[in-house]
Amino acid sequence: MTHAKVTGPCSNCHTMHNSQNNSLVNSSGPNHSLLLNDCVGCHTGANTEGNSTPFVHNTGTVDYNTSGIEGDTLAGGTFKYVATSDYKGHNVEGIANPDLTLSAPPGFDGGRQAADATTPGGGLWSNQQITCAGTYGCHGSHATSDPYQAISGGHHKNSQGTAITAPGTAPEDGYRLLVGIAGYEDPEWEFTPTAALHNQYKGVDDAGQYSDTSTISYFCSQCHGQYHNPSANLSTGGGSPWLRHPTDYDMGNTDLDSEYRNYGDIGNPYLPATPVASASVASVKSTVTFADDTIVNCLSCHRAHGSNYYKAMRWGYAESNDGGLCSNCHTSKD
Repeated sequence: MTHAKVTGPCSNCHTMHNSQNNSLVNSSGPNHSLLLNDCVGCHTGANTEGNSTPFVHNTGTVDYNTSGIEGDTLAGGTFKYVATSDYKGHNVEGIANPDLTLSAPPGFDGGRQAADATTPGGGLWSNQQITCAGTYGCHGSHATSDPYQAISGGHHKNSQGTAITAPGTAPEDGYRLLVGIAGYEDPEWEFTPTAALHNQYKGVDDAGQYSDTSTISYFCSQCHGQYHNPSANLSTGGGSPWLRHPTDYDMGNTDLDSEYRNYGDIGNPYLPATPVASASVASVKSTVTFADDTIVNCLSCHRAHGSNYYKAMRWGYAESNDGGLCSNCHTSKD
């Protein structure tokens, strides 16, 4: 894989002695790998056009708007809301308090490995708070509890803003430093998403079976596996009727005159507010054809980091009377 190194002087991220002009660079003490700050510190701020760093924790006023695509949030949403409301995202250590209700991720079964043969929590999870990376984190390898070691090399080597079609087992070889996951990375992290400018998530038309472990839904299943098992549906193969909302299911399996074939309306443009995954992530899909490019995935409905809506939803499903953006797929319900 071709790697693209970060640009700019080393001092943008590192300090040799935690001292400059007779003052401490970081008052809390030196950080791992001579870094100026930790994960949360580096990724806290206000997103603006042209940012070279994604700020996933916005401590100021957030213009989330209806679905988070018109304001100043990014594809993963923001941790701002979960810092005060336990049910609005992943309660990451350093931002939010430990979950008051759950001692493990909901639906955790510990039976799904990442591409490097590591498993979140080592297959066990008991009263451990989620971290940005590492054994109990999302990014990098689960082989170590040290979040910096877990993503070692990732920021220097990851090819930001490109297609990762054949992910390896190193953090930098996976989509957004997610080990073994494929995808197309929008260079602006969807700060200004359009039908032709967005992340392209990897999916497979194989509901709950996981014949392909490089999909974004498989990644989610490593912690929430019980929500992905086809036994959670009435039919063995994962087809209709459903007991749980499907993931890794192509809406192209439906009849030509079904409501789902109206996704995007005339011309079927891709809708970044309700993203669908595709089997190929070599390029961005500006329109969909219902042939392995309208695959329902976890991120079709949820934000990975958090949102201002219940259960980190992309829109106010629980707060609205009409289901909100559910009608983007269930078009006859509009």
